[in-house]
Amino acid sequence: MPAHGELTYIQNYHSIDPRVPIVFGTETMKWVHCHQHLDEVFVANNPFYQEFLIPYGLRYMSACKVVDDDNAIIIFSTLRKPEQGPLPDEALSFLDGLMPHLARVCRLTVKNYVYSTQALVGHALINKLRQAVVLATTTGDVVHINEAASTLLRQSSGVYISNNKLQFPFPYDQEFYQVCHRLEQENFRPPLSAGSKGTEFTTLKVRYTKADGQTDSIYAFITMLIPEQMMGTFGLRPLIMVFFYHPEADTTIDPSLLTAAFGLSPAECRIAIYLAEGCSLKEIARKLDVQFDTIRKQLQSIYHKTSTNRQPELIRLLLNLPSNAFGSLRKD
Repeated sequence: MPAHGELTYIQNYHSIDPRVPIVFGTETMKWVHCHQHLDEVFVANNPFYQEFLIPYGLRYMSACKVVDDDNAIIIFSTLRKPEQGPLPDEALSFLDGLMPHLARVCRLTVKNYVYSTQALVGHALINKLRQAVVLATTTGDVVHINEAASTLLRQSSGVYISNNKLQFPFPYDQEFYQVCHRLEQENFRPPLSAGSKGTEFTTLKVRYTKADGQTDSIYAFITMLIPEQMMGTFGLRPLIMVFFYHPEADTTIDPSLLTAAFGLSPAECRIAIYLAEGCSLKEIARKLDVQFDTIRKQLQSIYHKTSTNRQPELIRLLLNLPSNAFGSLRKD
């Protein structure tokens, strides 16, 4: 699955994955085949399958819980495309012979496992993005920076790293830390409630003077990563994720941007793309061959996730992102 698919699952769909309680409730070393528990009628009406798994070209899962103790639960699973059907008997027979060896390796590995290294999973996802991304603490200490961000920071004086802290020119430095403080107050202190925003994004447009005396701008999209909502994927402490965009940068925004930044599902991404291209809701419904009311409901979800209220406001936000991202998103 591509990086934005993994991020989509972490941010939006792991909590409603109907397969998880089935696997967790099954004995160790016993196989679970999703089609034996979740029939086609269920799949046709379930948002996890219809909005997430099937749009990414996957359908059938076979899973085996190889370790389940006080330290960890480790599950081995396979995913197959709709046209491939369930896992065939000959493949299952091969995997049955593999499982005891895999379980032994997993039990040995768990003894040396350090839970803070969960952050390595998040860092690997960030490194896949072509969009410039920096992970920092709420006090601005840089935890991780991908190659695209390193390149952008070398090319622009509108943002830089000094003494391992993310720095903006005055007065944007004050505004950045105010945003960090507000996000921390809203989403982490006190402990999370059902109404926590989690994936809310704040846009900071930084205007600065270049060496040649010309005025330039760089955009920073800021959100908070909360361990409880991200399954610890980016570590065990709250972090600020900052996406950067400069109109003249060589890097292009990866399709993962809309997913990672706003938590949009694949269906919501397609609607956002068409809106940015000037299509009406009726036209979008016709192009996607879905009911008009479905499009309206998904649009309300897009408003909520992007912290916008009207189509013009949403479109302005989308148009602040590189337009060539829209074409590549549609392919997904």
